[in-house]
Amino acid sequence: MTLTPKATALALLGLVSLVGPILEGWWTGRVESMGGFDLAMTVVSISLIFWWYHLDKRERDYQAGPLMNVGVIALAMLALPIYFIRSRGWKRGLVATFYAAGILAVTLGLNELGERIGAAL
Repeated sequence: MTLTPKATALALLGLVSLVGPILEGWWTGRVESMGGFDLAMTVVSISLIFWWYHLDKRERDYQAGPLMNVGVIALAMLALPIYFIRSRGWKRGLVATFYAAGILAVTLGLNELGERIGAAL
């Protein structure tokens, strides 16, 4: 089974959420909130979210301005719902926003699982 590039970005986001805390626990002996590993995971996660956004923009032939692009990097939780509504219309944009909230919940759950595994190491 071959993943699309957008699905690959989301799968990698989930992988980072799970494996990052595990590596931190293995490497440092503890899982520390707001530490160096957390910062690195945030940078990688934002990069993956922006990659997904860029692929989606291209797929929909949506011309986003610089403010939207920076917004997705700096404030993804605010900018992505705006992007979804502007690129898909109200109904489909709200559905996409709910899917994004589900993906956020899954990544937070994977992160919590990774922290528990990392703390056990």
